[in-house]
Amino acid sequence: MIFASNCCPDCGGVEIKPCKKLLAQSKTQLNDRRSIAPERLTTVLSDRLETIRQDTQQVKQVFLVANPIQFANQPISAALVKIRNQAATELKTQGFPVVIVPANLEPAEAIAWINRRAKPGDIALSIRTDAFLNPNTRGVTAFYRAGDENRRQKAQQLLDQILVNVPAWMNRGTKPDTETALGSLDFIRQMKIPAIVLTVGFTSSPEDRAIILNRSQAIAQGIAQGLALWNQTIVPMSINLNGQASDQQGVIVEGNSYIPINLLDQLAIRVKRPQNARLIIYNNQTYIRAIDLRKVGVFVGWNSSDRGVILRNMLPLNPNKISSIMGQGYLSKNTLEAFLQQHNPQALQTFPNIAELYLEEAAIEDVNSDIAFTQALIETDFFRFGKTLQPTQNNFATLREVGSPWESAAFPNARTGVRAHIQLLKAYASLEPFSQDVVTPRFRFIIRGSAPRIQQLSFYYSSDPSYAEEVLATLQQLYQYQFARSLSRQSG
Repeated sequence: MIFASNCCPDCGGVEIKPCKKLLAQSKTQLNDRRSIAPERLTTVLSDRLETIRQDTQQVKQVFLVANPIQFANQPISAALVKIRNQAATELKTQGFPVVIVPANLEPAEAIAWINRRAKPGDIALSIRTDAFLNPNTRGVTAFYRAGDENRRQKAQQLLDQILVNVPAWMNRGTKPDTETALGSLDFIRQMKIPAIVLTVGFTSSPEDRAIILNRSQAIAQGIAQGLALWNQTIVPMSINLNGQASDQQGVIVEGNSYIPINLLDQLAIRVKRPQNARLIIYNNQTYIRAIDLRKVGVFVGWNSSDRGVILRNMLPLNPNKISSIMGQGYLSKNTLEAFLQQHNPQALQTFPNIAELYLEEAAIEDVNSDIAFTQALIETDFFRFGKTLQPTQNNFATLREVGSPWESAAFPNARTGVRAHIQLLKAYASLEPFSQDVVTPRFRFIIRGSAPRIQQLSFYYSSDPSYAEEVLATLQQLYQYQFARSLSRQSG
């Protein structure tokens, strides 16, 4: 997909209506530590989300070789095997069948082993290192069959993606195998299928050894992304930036929209690259995956009529400030109810006034209603509850009873349950007195003002180190959802 949405490709439904199949998938994901993929947010301004699929694949199967018996240096040998295995895992997640060549084979045996199993459409990659007398010689190189322009381009794609993931590495470029000491490479010449030899640094270089030993996952991701590009048709697309057509074009790669990374300056994004954002290099220009910009407060949508991506700043929602527990929220009652209805149509039948209660109680104590409601969504699995909590307990934040660290508290009605949650957040985030009688249990055990931000609160709420990111990711979904609704009303 360009962007995942609330309507899957198998349905013909309107974008803003919940899809039963996708809701079922979402419920499965939520049950697995209640994680919520940001791509599930409705961010499309058009009536339908246009899906781009590839009907055929150029690469059928990938053979990966990293032969440790060639190396006396055991840590380097183990690192190459680790890179190979991590690259295999990355490729499998992208749907590529991967064959790992046995590590105990001599080079000639490995070639014969692959040739017996290879079929048209398969490729082979050998992951190696090099060495030189001069310890300053370093870098990564991709060798291809001399005279084959297509393979040179494939080798360049592979090298580009590795360097995107490991930018500190020296780029030695793509080279024909005739530029090696022996004038050719057996792994390339004797193979029945297209083959690339990748030298990931020089063991004689201290800098390269450090990269090989410490950056195996980044190298593997680059390898997988580079090989995946072999299958992908790159399609140009238009870009609408804060309501204006950009004079630059983006590209669509395997259903994902990418924009030139230099456009981040026009979006007033102060970071050069959001954390974990995916980059690709195409025609010597670096592109960033558009959907990853949501992490830094950018609205990302798709206009199918113009076949272009829509990018807008969601000011004043500063991503560095939205994690503050105290203060005014931005989300409206209608947004909260519509978002909840979308993920759990039964929730508002059981708690018809839940959004209004959170807005009212949060305003009384000056607590950020956005964070409070988002946390309730996560703690209750979108008000589906579960084994530890039941709807009749009116406990929306997994609050515990005094004297029992395992028994969940119960409250006489929904308003009291919401009030207890709001008061607990204020107790952790502020030293200010409460405006109403205290109903939250275990209040006397809380160190007042110890957690003014959601990142600090996660220590008290969950042993999961990613708990705060989960809350903030869901909160970003809500902001994107409200922003999309407002834009849809304006365009309508």
